[in-house]
Amino acid sequence: MKRQAHCLNFLRRCRIACARVALGQWCSRDGEDGMLELFGALAGDYMAGTGLPLTSTVPAAGALTLRALLEKRTRRARDTLLAEIRLGHRSIDFHDADEAAAIIYRYMRAAEEGAARLNLRLLAAVIVGSAKGPGLYADEFLRWADILAGLKREEVITLGVMQRLADQEPPLVTAGMAPTLLYWLNCTAVLQSDYGIESNVATAMAHALLRTGLVQLVSGSMETVVVPAPTHELSSLSILLEIEGIISREETASVVEPEER
Repeated sequence: MKRQAHCLNFLRRCRIACARVALGQWCSRDGEDGMLELFGALAGDYMAGTGLPLTSTVPAAGALTLRALLEKRTRRARDTLLAEIRLGHRSIDFHDADEAAAIIYRYMRAAEEGAARLNLRLLAAVIVGSAKGPGLYADEFLRWADILAGLKREEVITLGVMQRLADQEPPLVTAGMAPTLLYWLNCTAVLQSDYGIESNVATAMAHALLRTGLVQLVSGSMETVVVPAPTHELSSLSILLEIEGIISREETASVVEPEER
């Protein structure tokens, strides 16, 4: 009941925020500053309204420790989102308060559940990348959030290399070697040279990514019957973000708090 009340209150505050946008109170300077202020306020509202219905079953010290942990996670999520918005240099067009509420609520919930900084940056990049298209819709963001929030770091790296090579010119066909096999061999070579990921680990990560719908198995060769390959869904994700760019930003970001995962 407490969580449900929090959701309703958060939605009400989002509607008020959207009304302020319409009146120009949030975007009094330029679009980028207005969106930073808006999303910062929505994230702050979420943080302020988060409650823990655990006080009756958890010792007071434990409840306070858990609350402090969740507050740290949500602050980190807010800062990550605002950093990605600053890099986007464009206004984000959300369609109504319900859409904005669902998007921010899902993003912040991922943080509460312990999503790593890299995963949060991926989700934030989806929000920012949506500005390139027709606008920000909750159903699309929720779909991407379910896919990206739980990825392991090695899976993200594997996906990033597959995305990069898929966007390049198709490899020249070597006599007796299928293009699909050559593509995957190139992926494993890059993963080894750039990230130190062995080919057997890369293959395991790619097979694990089958669950996301971003990777599929296709015919390889007589020796290697099937090999991983990108799907159309990965192409759709590429419109929104560049995975290796996000990995690079996360690695070079100034980190004050240690990673929790």
